[in-house]
Amino acid sequence: MQKPNNAAPKPAAGRRSLWNYPLFSLLLALFCGFVAWLVVTVYFDPQGTYVVSDVPINYANSASTYTALGLDIVERPEIETVDVSVSGNSTIIGNLEASDILVYPSYAGVTGAGRATLRLQARLANTTDFPGDIDCSVVDPQTIDVVFDEVSEKTLPITVDASGVTVADGHMLNRTAAVPSEITLRGPTSELDHIDSIVATVTEMTELADTTTVPAALELRDDTGAPFTPQYTTMESETANITLTVYQVRELPLTVDFIGAPSNFDTDSLRYTLSQKTLRVAGPARVIGALNELTVSDFDLAREFEPGRDYQRLVELPAGVVSVDDVTSVTLSFDTSDLASTTLNLSQIRTINEPSGYEVEILSSVVNDVTVYGPADEIESLSADSVIAQIDCQSVNLTVGQQTIPVTIQIPSSTRMFATGSYTVQCEVSAR
Repeated sequence: MQKPNNAAPKPAAGRRSLWNYPLFSLLLALFCGFVAWLVVTVYFDPQGTYVVSDVPINYANSASTYTALGLDIVERPEIETVDVSVSGNSTIIGNLEASDILVYPSYAGVTGAGRATLRLQARLANTTDFPGDIDCSVVDPQTIDVVFDEVSEKTLPITVDASGVTVADGHMLNRTAAVPSEITLRGPTSELDHIDSIVATVTEMTELADTTTVPAALELRDDTGAPFTPQYTTMESETANITLTVYQVRELPLTVDFIGAPSNFDTDSLRYTLSQKTLRVAGPARVIGALNELTVSDFDLAREFEPGRDYQRLVELPAGVVSVDDVTSVTLSFDTSDLASTTLNLSQIRTINEPSGYEVEILSSVVNDVTVYGPADEIESLSADSVIAQIDCQSVNLTVGQQTIPVTIQIPSSTRMFATGSYTVQCEVSAR
């Protein structure tokens, strides 16, 4: 006999509802909870508190309070930012950033120099994007210690210390120059009074043979020359560029150019000495290298020569060349032991280089009392007929009419004689 089947019947296959999925139910519950929280927050309880981190402290806000007293901040705390608690509509304050908030010290209690404890205050800086009632307060620290002092400025030139610089043989350090040439210091008056100089110490390890520019750190020093480290004073630059001008050194012979003598005069016939024969000079290598000798100021035999006298002559140095030993002049002396003189009245007067547009008629018949110097044996045999008073028309500005014209004394028969003094003749100048 067959046993009956008591198993429960299987449900019919078909589509299942979302409610049959636990994950869906969980997500739906979370969404409904968020919507409920949002509704309550926005419409029933919108207020909240939010902390904005790393808001910078602005010391410039209301700075006129202490600057009007001639004060400035010389010491600040190391802390640069603080956290700010913001209270207001939660949907608004959640978007605030550090740049939207202003944190500043209150200078209301500052009356003079010294250390002061200032309360930090905060307010909304960006009221355009964040309107409404929003309160700001600094979380920590709520106060800071700041030092005030009377502040002024002091400008000092830079002194270059090049004692550690070495130059190559045959060269010298001529001068130093700093860029900038001076520095402005700003700080408490009490500190500035201790600062006497600013020194740039140059240390060049290699021997210098040419001009160079190197950077150097600046050091503050007091009136004793000792380094001084200020606590609050600042300077506009910590370094300077130092130019070290290096010159080549040479020893060159000194010579004299003689003028005012007859055109055929042999200057080697003069027996003279200079107080020093050579001079040590320095300058750029390209200039010094091109020199063979140095000249002193010209000596005019006709106008300056007198027996038994010494003459100071300036040493004429080319541009950029300096005397190493600071010698600027030398003494010129003549040996006149073999020199004699005579006085003549000259009747031989002539013109040279007469221009084609003018005719020059000499009215004077004689040039009186012309003094001539030369070797004794030649002076003894010299006659007035051997000496000529000469007019060089190229060196004269001729004008029509009578004119007084200077003459030079020429001695064609000798190369070792010269005349001293200045002489003129009367002439009639006419146009051709």
